[in-house]
Amino acid sequence: MITVQLESDGVDLPTIDGNWISEICENILTDFEHSNAAVTIIFSTDTKLRKLKKEYFSVDMLTDTISFNLEEKGEAIDGEIYISLERVAENAKTFEQEFDKECKRVIVHSVLHLLGFDDQTSADKIKMTKLEDYYLSNTIGADQI
Repeated sequence: MITVQLESDGVDLPTIDGNWISEICENILTDFEHSNAAVTIIFSTDTKLRKLKKEYFSVDMLTDTISFNLEEKGEAIDGEIYISLERVAENAKTFEQEFDKECKRVIVHSVLHLLGFDDQTSADKIKMTKLEDYYLSNTIGADQI
């Protein structure tokens, strides 16, 4: 069983349909053979994510998302995803996207991080972007990535 919980930390929840969020999380997790998972998505602020980034990664910078994979090795995924809605709004302007579309991309991106995908190298970024595009549009199969 996969459960997805949405929380708010100092911001209003985005207008994205909660059912869509649950379904996309379930699709991604099951595609990567995880039938049991508990994911909490916390929508928050730049201030909160900057503090978490500094505390847990020793980096003082703004970020749109931080994913914490809390499960013990071999156990079902237990993850917390923090998303800064301020960063999402800023990124939407920068990339000339609608806020909801950018927020959906960040949600997908964050779940991929929970699964162990990284975006530190150019090759990793390309792979993650292809996966994001797939889950947002279903134009290519996951097996082609």
